[in-house]
Amino acid sequence: MLADDAEVTPEDAASILGISRPLIRRRMDVGLLPFRRVGSHRRIRLTEVLALRAREEPVRQALKALAADTEDLEQTHGL
Repeated sequence: MLADDAEVTPEDAASILGISRPLIRRRMDVGLLPFRRVGSHRRIRLTEVLALRAREEPVRQALKALAADTEDLEQTHGL
């Protein structure tokens, strides 16, 4: 169990979110995922990672539904 103020590495954040480390860095660079530097390394608060996951989850679900609908159309109508 991690504390609310626990910090994780970009690699850990990528694992939690199920995306690549370069995508984590891109989200940090554009300001979607606040971080701090420890020397030349980046650290992200776990609460920020979980908040980003909560914000992005509706989009992921919508994309999954769209993919399922597209697959159904391809199988049903040969589109």
